[in-house]
Amino acid sequence: MKALISTLTIAVFALASCKAYKDVQEPEFREVENVRLIDVGLLESKAGADLIYYNPNSFNVTLSSARGDVYVDDKYLGRFELEDKVSVKKRAEFTIPAILKIDNIGALKNQNEIYKKKEVMIRIDGVARLTKTGFSKEIPIKYEKMESVDKLRSIISRK
Repeated sequence: MKALISTLTIAVFALASCKAYKDVQEPEFREVENVRLIDVGLLESKAGADLIYYNPNSFNVTLSSARGDVYVDDKYLGRFELEDKVSVKKRAEFTIPAILKIDNIGALKNQNEIYKKKEVMIRIDGVARLTKTGFSKEIPIKYEKMESVDKLRSIISRK
């Protein structure tokens, strides 16, 4: 009988956490900080950036992976990946340390166009995997906003 009660209790908690997990709200993008060049290669370079987000959800989660493509004025710049797992507190800001693998040929082609502008449209399309108590869910990453070119100059001008 005790085994049955314990099993039912665990099942109720598991189902309750699944329901709460279905209602995951997409995190809100706040800003990009600490843009830096990590490695320069012939065809590909690596840059790092800290992406600041806000978690509007009423529970903590772990961001176990994230990946996606980055575009500047609708031209492919490169692909980003999450550097480390990130613990995300409920209703709080969190920082994602992202690594961007830059396509040098595309960046060089578009360098002059970028320098002529004060702002460019940054678009990010990707997915993130959230985990909570053994369950995981992929959520889309969609971001599009005009950003200052000064944030990109440190990367593009060193090519």
